[in-house]
This record gives sequence, C-alpha cells and structure tokens, in this order.
Amino acid sequence: MRLLNRLLATLLCLALIAGSVLVIAEVIAALLDRGPAVWDWRATQRWADDTVWQDVVVRIVCVALLVVGLVLLVAEVKRPRLRRLPVDHGAEADSGVRPVDTAYTRRGVAAAVRSAVAEVDGIRAARVKVKRRAVKVSATTGSHNKAMVRQLDRTVTEAARESLRRLQLRSAPSVSARTRSA
Repeated sequence: MRLLNRLLATLLCLALIAGSVLVIAEVIAALLDRGPAVWDWRATQRWADDTVWQDVVVRIVCVALLVVGLVLLVAEVKRPRLRRLPVDHGAEADSGVRPVDTAYTRRGVAAAVRSAVAEVDGIRAARVKVKRRAVKVSATTGSHNKAMVRQLDRTVTEAARESLRRLQLRSAPSVSARTRSA
C-alpha cells in the first residue's frame, strides 16, 4: 500500500503543478487582453451556467467521484500487511531502561518454526505460513499409519508452539498444524 500511496501522491502533485501553470498562463493572457492561452475557460463557464444539478452528466460525475473516494477511504483504513512481529521486553521495560525496539520478520518466524518442525522424527518436510494472529503448519510424513500421523500432528503442534515461545513474541499467534502422509 505504501507504493500505491506514493504513486497517488506523485500523480496528485503533478496534476496540481500542471493546473497551477495553466492558471498562471490564463491570468497572464487575461492581463494582456488576449484570448484564452491554453484552455477556453469561458466556454466551460458558460456550460456550467447552463447546466443544472439534476442533469445526467452531473449525476454521473458525482457518483464516479463518490465511488473513487470510497475506494480510497477503504484502502487507507484497511490494516496494513503485517511485516514484523514485535518481541516482548517484559523484564527490561519494568527495570526503567527503555528497551530496544526488536522484532522478527514473518519470514524469520516461519523459518524458525519450520526448523523446529523439521527436527521432529518422522517429518519429511514442512511448510509454514505466518499471519497476524495465526501460524499454519503443513507437515508431510512418510508414515501411512493413521495413529502415527495423529501423534505426529500433536508433536508438530507442540514443536511449533515451543519455537514461538522461545522467540518471546509480544502476542503469540495461535498454532494450527496438519500432518499428512506422502
């Protein structure tokens, strides 16, 4: 979203600069008693004087502006994508010393959980997705025994929770794991 905001701000800035240059050119042309320099604003003024609020063109423009405004509002109000998971500084914060702002990236948390799950006996591979409030682990085992797969499912979940506990995140996400046979 940050890139989109910068792009929109740049386009708005360029439009304002172009509009300002146009107005300056028209003011200078009017001071010199010449006709319109770039844009015939008098024709636009006559059109606006003859147009009423109930015209279809005015309504279409108003609805289009309303839709664009609502889309921009929703885009700005939407929570940004989580990039870092902050670390809890419990004991340091209580001692009066200002703690350093420390955080893990989502990719780093996923790598730590994946490493912990890969160390579980019987797990061949693991995929980890880290979101704002949840970590999803998808593990693969070579065993076709259903009881063994269920046991591995519990072991994988505990390994993932232990890995998150060691990371000391400020708010620990929930863990869901699914183990399947390959």
